[in-house]
Amino acid sequence: MVRDMNNLEQIDSEILALLKKREQIAVSGDQFLSCDIESLLSSAQANELNPSFVKQLFRLINRETGLVYTQKLIAEKNPKWNSFKSASFLGPVGTYSYQALKKYCDSHNLHLDEISCGNFRDQINNVRQGISDLAFLPIENTSSGIINDVIDLLNDHNVYVIGEVVLHIVHSILVNRPETAGRIKYIYSHPQPIVQCSNFLSVHYPDVSFKYCDSTADAIKKVKEMNSDEAAAIGSDMGGSIFGLKPLISNIANQTCNYTRFIVIAKDPVKFPREMTTKTSISFTTDNKPGALSDILDIFRKYNYNMTKLTSRPIIGRPWEEQFYADFIANIESADAQKALDEISMNCRSLHILGCYPMDSE
Repeated sequence: MVRDMNNLEQIDSEILALLKKREQIAVSGDQFLSCDIESLLSSAQANELNPSFVKQLFRLINRETGLVYTQKLIAEKNPKWNSFKSASFLGPVGTYSYQALKKYCDSHNLHLDEISCGNFRDQINNVRQGISDLAFLPIENTSSGIINDVIDLLNDHNVYVIGEVVLHIVHSILVNRPETAGRIKYIYSHPQPIVQCSNFLSVHYPDVSFKYCDSTADAIKKVKEMNSDEAAAIGSDMGGSIFGLKPLISNIANQTCNYTRFIVIAKDPVKFPREMTTKTSISFTTDNKPGALSDILDIFRKYNYNMTKLTSRPIIGRPWEEQFYADFIANIESADAQKALDEISMNCRSLHILGCYPMDSE
């Protein structure tokens, strides 16, 4: 039995070595080499292997090798890409911001020191001051919409969006002891989850008092420390398990398909290969005259760019004037995107390119 185990471990080591060798060949040239999965199926049958298993395996291999190739192209354009060492997230370990950080690191094979922050401004200041290389901030939610505080901070600070993470958000009521759930008088959470779960809360907890916290993990931590049957928190099951709270009811958001889009910010912009599907974020102001915004929108139509987001924020100190924020599918490395941005700049009062970054496919 020991000998068989040793043989198995040796074979597994050989498989890993071959996977590495395959990866090096697939990404060594100017074009990513992916295998034709269908052509492998007859070989799978000849070797008495399940074709479905082989198909799934090589789809995964192609996808992962493609990610390695993409990272190679990005690193070639951006010498600092492989030097990211740290990232700031909101609240203690266990927040949704923390989960977005972990998801991004997993998909980009990054190993970053994690820096906890008490608010969005501290996260951005950490990036500006070089305390952290990256920061993860929520920008919009499918239930509660745009997060205005983050939009305002992006416009006021010289940082750039270099990535996004779409996270499936599952809110739960978390308590110390589920058997005493009828005693809940206070619910602690960040303001956003309370808004996102307003329908459930108005029906099941119409008389509770809401206590606003800096993050969901902060709320969970407070409820745990109170050890009271009258207090509950709204947060993720992961956050609850970290601090020792138990889920009473899960998936309580107004929309069951509840997603939050997080942006990844850095001190400097990142250039991405023209072949990559990317999103560009801009903010701009227009002259206060009829048709000013329409003129800008006509430029997006002219270049056939899909605008995925358009919102506005009041400009402090200039009553009734608005600053617009827009996302559109384009890579600013392309000639057409540069022409479009030049035309937008000529037709508006001010233009700020917030960043160009790959789209999260979830």
